[in-house]
Amino acid sequence: MLTHLLGITAATAGIMLCTLLPFFPGRYDGLAVPLSGMSRIFGTVGLLLVPIGALWVASKYWSRLAAKQYGIATAALIAFSVTWVIVSIGALVSSLLLGLGALVLWIYVVSRVWPRLKLLKSATARPTSTVAFYVLIVPVAVALLQMAVVAPAIEFSRNRAIHNSARLIADIEQYRVSHGRYSASLLSEWEDYYAPGVIGIEKYHYEPSGDAYNLIFEQFALHLGTREFVVYNPRDQQTMTSHKRDLLQMSPQELAVEHTRGHYAVHDAPHPHWKYFWFD
Repeated sequence: MLTHLLGITAATAGIMLCTLLPFFPGRYDGLAVPLSGMSRIFGTVGLLLVPIGALWVASKYWSRLAAKQYGIATAALIAFSVTWVIVSIGALVSSLLLGLGALVLWIYVVSRVWPRLKLLKSATARPTSTVAFYVLIVPVAVALLQMAVVAPAIEFSRNRAIHNSARLIADIEQYRVSHGRYSASLLSEWEDYYAPGVIGIEKYHYEPSGDAYNLIFEQFALHLGTREFVVYNPRDQQTMTSHKRDLLQMSPQELAVEHTRGHYAVHDAPHPHWKYFWFD
């Protein structure tokens, strides 16, 4: 039993590591966000496995269910397959290679599990339900842990990226002091400044805005299906728009109307002159 307890703990820890990877300090990694997305989808869709896992565990202690282990195990495999296909589709949105890899892994796992599952048909076969504890416990543990730690992790990564922008902002302001205006562009081959320092945040983006500027970075959002852009503006005139076409085709008066920008929510960050925008 201790071996299976360690296995359940390791499986839960592995999924949670992938969940939190984009929010850890470190160099940017393009796979961090899709891996976290897959893990967070599992944290929601994986709950489909829990009722089946509960029945499967009960079959070990309830004789009336013991004879139905084959049907329960088959249902568990179907629910797992549905869950994994949804997770893989989520990965395909961000990374074709990762999504296809996940589907190949699913095919491999099913090919290995199916012959063992068919042994439960035999009346002489000794039923075992150790896998049932994984099916029952891991999805619940992952869902609860994600509910508890994802929001604080996002807050931590956002604050870290904001803190690490201080030198860049100081030099932008020094340029204004020296030249009487803000720089028209910071596009260059080399960044020269510290990156955000968060694995899931690639870089800062700079754009002039009126008589000031916006400094922007994107991080993985709290709600799946949402994109979060964190914006600094020294005049507290932060803007962020969903489509380039809007910037090219709309008049300044039209863009001044808040809802035309496309975000569905905007929040003040706990740092002066910073806000973050949520787009769906």
